[in-house]
Amino acid sequence: MNKSNGCDRHQKGAALLVALIMLLISTLIGLASIRGTTLNEKMSSNMFDRSIAYQAAESALRMAEAELEANQTLGVDCTFIPPANRFCPSMPANTFSFSDSSGWFDVDSSYLVNDTLLDSTPQYYIEKMGSIDAFDFVGSDSANDSMYGAPGGGGSQMTQFRITARSGVPSENGRSVVALQITVNQTL
Repeated sequence: MNKSNGCDRHQKGAALLVALIMLLISTLIGLASIRGTTLNEKMSSNMFDRSIAYQAAESALRMAEAELEANQTLGVDCTFIPPANRFCPSMPANTFSFSDSSGWFDVDSSYLVNDTLLDSTPQYYIEKMGSIDAFDFVGSDSANDSMYGAPGGGGSQMTQFRITARSGVPSENGRSVVALQITVNQTL
């Protein structure tokens, strides 16, 4: 005959309840770690897109500088040196426009840009800001002015250009677009 002691009658499935609670907790921890991993992957992907876009915009700046060295007549005339008759916005109005690309030049293939990753070609926009005396720019006599002319009159002149570069034409695909801007002073 099998005798049982009185302890068996008092157990009502507590082990099952504890196991289910532990399973629920481990499932929640697993889901939280999956969510964190997915978020990290998205952030890493966005940083990669931004890095590629930044490199493309820098490439466009380099090409625009080379174009200016070869030909100083480039650029949209946007004089701001007094007396300024026109308003010159800090960035071209169509920098982040989906449809308007007027005034923007594409970077050619000699500037090694991986446009397959960008889904677009980097572009630049050149604005001719005006001419100033070299003396006004450096704040004192330049060696050129000391030798060949007085500051503020008859001395060397500099032309200022503003170059705005963007990593590509903005599109609706959600890719990063980086815009960079520099000012270039060239002696005439």
